[in-house]
Amino acid sequence: MIDTLEKFKRQHIENYKKAILENIKNNTNVLVDEDIMSLLKRPPLDSMDVIKSKFLDLAKKNNVVIDNTSLDNMLNNYRQEVIECCEKIKTYRIDELSSKVESIQLEKDTDIIKLNKKDFMSINKKLKKIIKDRIKESVEKVIVNNVNSVFTSGVSDDVKKKMSMEVLKFVSGIYQRQLLESIDIKVLVKDTILVNSVKEQAERYLFTLENSRIFRQEKD
Repeated sequence: MIDTLEKFKRQHIENYKKAILENIKNNTNVLVDEDIMSLLKRPPLDSMDVIKSKFLDLAKKNNVVIDNTSLDNMLNNYRQEVIECCEKIKTYRIDELSSKVESIQLEKDTDIIKLNKKDFMSINKKLKKIIKDRIKESVEKVIVNNVNSVFTSGVSDDVKKKMSMEVLKFVSGIYQRQLLESIDIKVLVKDTILVNSVKEQAERYLFTLENSRIFRQEKD
């Protein structure tokens, strides 16, 4: 009977951990595939595209005509380059949080799995670095190397250089800072949801352990 109870308890712990690991996976998938991706992909309206708007504002100020098709292609390629880091972000967050959960030993009946906000600090710092590095690489690879393609003929090299420098300053400064701040908010929300869902799983785990007829037999 003791062996059977121990088997049920181990299974209960295993199911508990599996539920939390599934929560981590689902939480991360939504964070990356929906929340972060919505900030990185092309906005539904041109007026919402801050990088394109910056190009067009500068063109207007300098009395320059921009090749809209070339500009769209360049910005689409830039965004696609940045988006490619999302799978890396997803894998890293899932692996790190799952590893923490797997390492927790539940030896006493009162032991539970916890995720605290401090557990996310190093992970979020790494995620931000991945995105920042990718933005920098993508700006160099796609925008810096192709910026001249958006200008129509007749634009002087001085004007091209001036506009290019202002766009690059904007993308590397205000745009990147606002993007990372928006991502921070999305991440914080999902971190909080995950912390709370792990607490709920702990409550269910303890409730079953305390009230299940099978486990009560061990106490009796």
